[in-house]
Amino acid sequence: MTWWCFAQPGTAWTWQWQPLMGVWLAMVLLIWVYQRALSRIDDSYESSRLRKSRRAAFALAIFLLWASLDWPLGPLGASYLASVHMVQFLAVGIAAPALLLLALPGAAYEPLRRHPRLIKALSDLTHPVSAFFIFNIVMTATHWPGVVDLLMPTQLGSFVLDAAWMLGGLIFWWPLIVPVPERPGFHSLGKIAYLALNAFLIRPPFAMMIFSKSPIYAIYELAPPPARDALNDQQLAGAVMKIGIAWIMFAGVLVIFRNWMLLESDRPESA
Repeated sequence: MTWWCFAQPGTAWTWQWQPLMGVWLAMVLLIWVYQRALSRIDDSYESSRLRKSRRAAFALAIFLLWASLDWPLGPLGASYLASVHMVQFLAVGIAAPALLLLALPGAAYEPLRRHPRLIKALSDLTHPVSAFFIFNIVMTATHWPGVVDLLMPTQLGSFVLDAAWMLGGLIFWWPLIVPVPERPGFHSLGKIAYLALNAFLIRPPFAMMIFSKSPIYAIYELAPPPARDALNDQQLAGAVMKIGIAWIMFAGVLVIFRNWMLLESDRPESA
């Protein structure tokens, strides 16, 4: 039984449904953890509309994770198409982590304050500068040809890549979304700059995928149909990476700017 999608070079593609039990179990575990977290806090202080929005964010995160990791996108991205693999990264490593953090009310993070050492570790790990470098190092390492070709051919290695994406994404979004630890110096303008820098940054994997004159990933180079020409698909993957990240970051900028303007409009005018 296959538990997680992984590269199987030379294996012919089939449209026969092949559920990946590890993915389904991971989704069930996330749902259980989320429901348990909500049962331990009182979020009645939030409006009904906000509570529904948080639950919708969680449902969307689960859908993105399941759709991108299970059949058919999981196997397609693991063995046949680098462009699909990049769509998986955008879902697992950027969009879903943000939605998961948004799905919990601020009260869910308050128990963290009872553990000073944990707060200190989180303060260092999720500091905007640290988060910026961790996210981009993880992103570069998990798309480096040697790393991809080494890890993707095994279920454990493929799982490690996906887990690294998720962890990197959570660290990246934490200083923007989670109120613990408090960062009074990280204002809306700083958050916008943080996202804008990540949107326009030229990363090594993007440059390699776009400008290389030959395929850089061995697992896709000789992939059977439905794989496309490996070089063209690789360049498409680079474009998906760049455009996808830019659009997600731009959406984040719009949300932060809107909240900033609402906050400013609610402040009483000085005499």
